[in-house]
Amino acid sequence: MSHQPDCNLKNHLTPTECVGLLLTGGTSHRFGRNKLTQPLGRQSVVQFAAQALTTTCRTTFEVGAGLTDLPQIPDSMGRGPLAAIAQAVTYLRANGILKSNQCALVLAGDVPLISSSTLAIIAHWPGNSSVIPVVNGREQYLAARWSPQCLDNSVTFAKRGSLKIKNALDAPKTQYLSLNKWNNDRNFEFLDVDTPDQISKVTDALRTITERRPQS
Repeated sequence: MSHQPDCNLKNHLTPTECVGLLLTGGTSHRFGRNKLTQPLGRQSVVQFAAQALTTTCRTTFEVGAGLTDLPQIPDSMGRGPLAAIAQAVTYLRANGILKSNQCALVLAGDVPLISSSTLAIIAHWPGNSSVIPVVNGREQYLAARWSPQCLDNSVTFAKRGSLKIKNALDAPKTQYLSLNKWNNDRNFEFLDVDTPDQISKVTDALRTITERRPQS
């Protein structure tokens, strides 16, 4: 479904805008099949994530398997999320789309319940550093803003074969952001889909979120 990135996009971005990177690689070993294509009502898991990210970022790319209608950067390395980010950074910078002083908003495709308003908080947090949400004590590295330095780190570490995401984000100015509304049992936004058992949990959470929304 995906198509190749349009390199003319480099003329339409401002330095303060985040480029969106939706990660759709991986083998879904624990799920038993591709978890990103699992239906959640009328949309799949990855379509929910793509909708939230494209609402937040004017320019967004899928990095991986071509499961959405977004411009695609194939994950030819197949070595995990850090290598995928590094490949995207290398491609987008080579084509003048991602500036050397520009951040990226990185989102894993298996986080279907995250809202565009939450992503906007992360993307527009003051400054130009990485912003890592911390939810119930867990760092959300793949629902985060990556600074130019940390994007550089992804390329450096990937070339070395050191693929731990935490290492790439280990920068002096990286901010760890914990908001009260994220740290409670009724917040499902950062719930990811790793196993078939979690589909029912996500489905129930989606129903709860829908019921909370005011009726028009």
